[in-house]
Amino acid sequence: MWEFQSHWVPVYFRGTFTAGMVSSSHSESINAFFDGFVNQNTTLQEFVQQYDRALVARRKFESQEDFNTKSTKAVLKGKNRLEAQAGDCYMRALFTIFQTEFTESIDLWKEETCKNGNVTEYIVGFSDDPIWKWLKVVYEEFKEGVKATCACAKFEIEGILCRHILRIMNLKRLTSIPARYILHRWTIGARYHVGGGVPAGEEDSDDATPLQKWCLIGKHQCILEEMQSDKSLFKKMNEAFDSSLAECEQKKKLVEQISMPCSGSQVHSNFIR
Repeated sequence: MWEFQSHWVPVYFRGTFTAGMVSSSHSESINAFFDGFVNQNTTLQEFVQQYDRALVARRKFESQEDFNTKSTKAVLKGKNRLEAQAGDCYMRALFTIFQTEFTESIDLWKEETCKNGNVTEYIVGFSDDPIWKWLKVVYEEFKEGVKATCACAKFEIEGILCRHILRIMNLKRLTSIPARYILHRWTIGARYHVGGGVPAGEEDSDDATPLQKWCLIGKHQCILEEMQSDKSLFKKMNEAFDSSLAECEQKKKLVEQISMPCSGSQVHSNFIR
């Protein structure tokens, strides 16, 4: 059973979104994060300092990746509109994955197996593969758009369309990828930036939105990183934080006093006055 695990284990994860991660990806990403900053001889005190340096390095790398994504144009392998749309909206790493699937879809064959109204079933695969290896794609057309599912469940697991569905979409001559199949988390504008805008309809709210809180935390983190080598700036910002905390405590006490119910004697004496 252990030798054939690659055949039966994926069944238990069918339809579970994992963003393309495997069991070893988490540990590998942690090792890559600290690579060049810590080793087996690093003390706990040194680890804390090196952790901050690793965090700064990772943020710089991500900022550079954002810049590269927004300042460069995706290199297309053809003139297909689906590929062009993916190149305009996906981040570079995700577009590479999409482009691989799209390129592989060109060589796939399809065969219609069933049609019931607006729902059509196909089997899709390579011509050299036996028919039992081909996968079933269910394609539904309705007034609001289209819906497609594949037996490989790549979209449900990784959040990106598989080659089998892309083959059918190409044959149906779709000019754009349906919005439901473009996850916001994979797009160029998915990452929140410090000082970013506030979603429409939330700017008039008295409560701070999660995005506003995230931006404020990001600003504080940037300040802390800059203050590491400037004690005068650290002292100035520390005093500003203390002042803000004192103001918050004062407002909190004022709210508690206003909301505190008055006793009967207090009400009577105030009425007599």
